[in-house]
Amino acid sequence: MSSTAGQVIRCKAAVAWEAGKPLVIEEVEVAPPQVMEVRLKILFTSLCHTDVYFWEAKGQTPLFPRIFGHEAGGIVESVGEGVTDLQPGDHVLPVFTGECKECRHCKSEESNMCDLLRINTDRGVMLSDNKSRFSINGKPVYHFVGTSTFSEYTVVHVGCVAKINPAAPLDKVCVLSCGISTGLGATLNVAKPSKGSSIAIFGLGAVGLAAAEGARIAGAARIIGIDLNPKRFNDAKKFGVTEFLNPKDHDKPIQEVIAEMTGGGVDRSVECTGNVNAMISAFECVHDGWGVAVLVGVPNKDDSFKTHPVNLLNERTLKGTFFGNYKPRSDLPSVVEKYMNKELEVEKFITHEVPFAEINKAFEYMLSGDGLRCIIRMDCVCVMRSDFVETREARPFLHKGRNKERLVTVVKIERRTSLKMSGTAGQVIRCKAAVAWEAGKPLVIEEVEVAPPQAMEVRLKILFTSLCHTDVYFWEAKGQTPLFPRIFGHEAGGIVESVGEGVTDLQPGDHVLPVFTGECKDCRHCKSEESNMCDLLRINTDRGVMLNDNKSRFSINGKPIYHFVGTSTFSEYTVVHVGCVAKINPAAPLDKVCVLSCGISTGLGATLNVARPWKGSSVAIFGLGAVGLAAAEGARIAGAARIIGIDLNPKRFNEAKKFGVTEFVNPKDHDKPVQEVIAEMTGGGVDRSVECTGNVNAMISAFECVHDGWGVAVLVGVPNKDDSFKTHPVNLLNERTLKGTFFGNYKPRSDLPSVVEKYMNKELEVEKFITHEVPFAEINKAFEYMLQGDGLRCIIRMDP
Repeated sequence: MSSTAGQVIRCKAAVAWEAGKPLVIEEVEVAPPQVMEVRLKILFTSLCHTDVYFWEAKGQTPLFPRIFGHEAGGIVESVGEGVTDLQPGDHVLPVFTGECKECRHCKSEESNMCDLLRINTDRGVMLSDNKSRFSINGKPVYHFVGTSTFSEYTVVHVGCVAKINPAAPLDKVCVLSCGISTGLGATLNVAKPSKGSSIAIFGLGAVGLAAAEGARIAGAARIIGIDLNPKRFNDAKKFGVTEFLNPKDHDKPIQEVIAEMTGGGVDRSVECTGNVNAMISAFECVHDGWGVAVLVGVPNKDDSFKTHPVNLLNERTLKGTFFGNYKPRSDLPSVVEKYMNKELEVEKFITHEVPFAEINKAFEYMLSGDGLRCIIRMDCVCVMRSDFVETREARPFLHKGRNKERLVTVVKIERRTSLKMSGTAGQVIRCKAAVAWEAGKPLVIEEVEVAPPQAMEVRLKILFTSLCHTDVYFWEAKGQTPLFPRIFGHEAGGIVESVGEGVTDLQPGDHVLPVFTGECKDCRHCKSEESNMCDLLRINTDRGVMLNDNKSRFSINGKPIYHFVGTSTFSEYTVVHVGCVAKINPAAPLDKVCVLSCGISTGLGATLNVARPWKGSSVAIFGLGAVGLAAAEGARIAGAARIIGIDLNPKRFNEAKKFGVTEFVNPKDHDKPVQEVIAEMTGGGVDRSVECTGNVNAMISAFECVHDGWGVAVLVGVPNKDDSFKTHPVNLLNERTLKGTFFGNYKPRSDLPSVVEKYMNKELEVEKFITHEVPFAEINKAFEYMLQGDGLRCIIRMDP
């Protein structure tokens, strides 16, 4: 095709002159490619719903006349100045989004949202000179998403062209340049289901079926298709769908139906409809602990995604994807190879063919909901074919394969490596405990009886404990069901006094941290590498008795005293389920590491285990109480270059500097949303954010302040029960990730010992969190410190 290089080419194109009116086959002039552009001969193209959406121009700014089309396959006719990695004759797929290979997104392993070549549906001209390469009698015709493949020839930026294996049949693989790859990648690259897992696919159009195809390739055992059209199930079976649900057939939300079907929810879900209610269902139907929901469908501009934040704090992940997270030039060749290797069955998607002259039939098929992809032969999924398709050149091909501050009263006493307490095993122990008799009233030091541990229980001697905001919250009992008399406390360090029947991995004398949540090691959550939300021992703030027999181990004159979150460490002795006890290095000072059994580990793990910032990255921390400062400490340990603290109390910045915080933002100092302030400070947003306040507006800000393409926001704070998290779904589709964490994703028995070792190895500076110490007899001072907002953690010494 060298004879046409540098010249204007006259050819046929299907021109849309008005919104919603049939396309007209016209003779158009196609100018030569300019700098970093490529002119392509289109051999086959297909019609995608996005073409129809902008052709109808409902709710869109109309831009006509225009040449639509963006799923296609063709051959390079000529190249413009600066193009070095393509040459005439190369077989290629033009793509609606690009990869410049130079911007921050392209250089990131986490993003494919090129700054230069990201999809722009309002731009009808080329980037280099803001002019069109199409004209009719000298009058310009607008481009569409930089591809305009409803033309025998088109001009595309080189960054939007993927070179593929010349042996790949273009009348098949042309469908891979948009919807099919989007759905496939949403599953394989983002949802990442494991072999034998369960996945729900919302919407069984072409993109949804491609998502199902990805689940089939990944080896998912249950692929549940959800659609309002029952006729789609038969087709869906070809793509691996094993079960079908029509929401209209049920009198309850579809997410509840799915949870009942699957014993708590599916492992993964992919939403491919663009309907915001489907998006919410897709998120709420995944299993807590490890469930991941991926949003693909494009929503209406006024839609708002809403869910209760607890759905995130229960360790579900919400992600969005753009073009299946594929980088067009780098990754599409390997998708083509999946087809060539018979891993991916593209033919199933192609249900019609039409010649180019009958392109409007393709629109009819799509508008009637008849079929999936129509290949339009530049002569019909509708694929367009050209006579040139029969000529193939054999050429070598290479491809790349609501937490606030917590007081800890630490009392320094001589640490002992072991205590001989065998003389009390099996007997009732009388000791001192701080009993809450009424909501909000000072605790009273009482003599209590502590019964021996029963099966799978451990009785502990508490040496040090500290006060956490959760204790105060339930002691105040505002909005909570009051459960009194009760012994609070859950951040502590102690020594095993005796063990009950069945306990084999702890013995008297072991140094331990009791934890408000547990790890039974036998349930599905405990066996999962993704979850720490044990089915048996997950935190229960309403339970005031032990699991074994639904009785309390505490009493005064024979009358029971309720437990709190299974720990009740405001007592010299307490009984705890073995699954809620972490055995630690006996050399670790309990008056320091006791603070690791709740808030500090929660914040630390939120950063290190969930947000995972890299060296040199930027992190925003919302709320600079103890948990937020622990999150900042995690960012410091990870090597983050910028740690931005956000808080309404300007006095906190000085304290925060000790934890690595480099900059401070007070939302009250600005007349715009704080997420906009952060975006301006950081050139588009931070790489990671961690929200530690429990304020739903802070949660929204934390999410919306992360950078598109790779930004991850992690929610830690516990919200009010009536709160609703709201954001526009596009904030997710721009490849931001929203995660929640529970106890920093640490499994108590398995992981807490290593957190203690971080302290022992001087990686983690625990002493910075300890601002007060009080003896047990003065425990109410710890409450005063916390209620006044004075300090972080107050260590309470259990006077032996």
